[in-house]
Amino acid sequence: MKRDVTVSKCGYPSTAGRWHRCRERAIAAVLIAMVVLLSSCSTIKGSSEGTWTASYFTDPDRVWGAMEISLIDLDYEVVSKNRYDGVIRAISAPADDGTIIELAIDQVVRTEDQIKIYVKPSFAGDGGSTNPDLLRAAADEFLKAVDDTLNG
Repeated sequence: MKRDVTVSKCGYPSTAGRWHRCRERAIAAVLIAMVVLLSSCSTIKGSSEGTWTASYFTDPDRVWGAMEISLIDLDYEVVSKNRYDGVIRAISAPADDGTIIELAIDQVVRTEDQIKIYVKPSFAGDGGSTNPDLLRAAADEFLKAVDDTLNG
């Protein structure tokens, strides 16, 4: 006696087709979870010495590119940079009161995919404010821009 077997769209018998679809969904869920875990997450901290740090778990070249884009977006002029050493020095355009802020940025690769950025803001030039809150705001603004660039 011959049995009728229903064949799924994938060419498998119907029970195997259901198993195949479940397996595909499970693999997709695992891949999505891995992408979320490996995406550019960061931790940002300030210190009493005036250096802010951020940690990223992604490709170092991607972080370097995000730093350069963020400086452009925030209207900083890059005074010097050395990709090999992971160092960028940039200054802001003068504010209305003449305040110029310099960012000294160091990118340190801890492992192949863990990167730390150290940002030390300081006042440049002769005039303008010396309010330390401006330095904190500049470092926070830069690191937020890097985050937005990496995650946007």
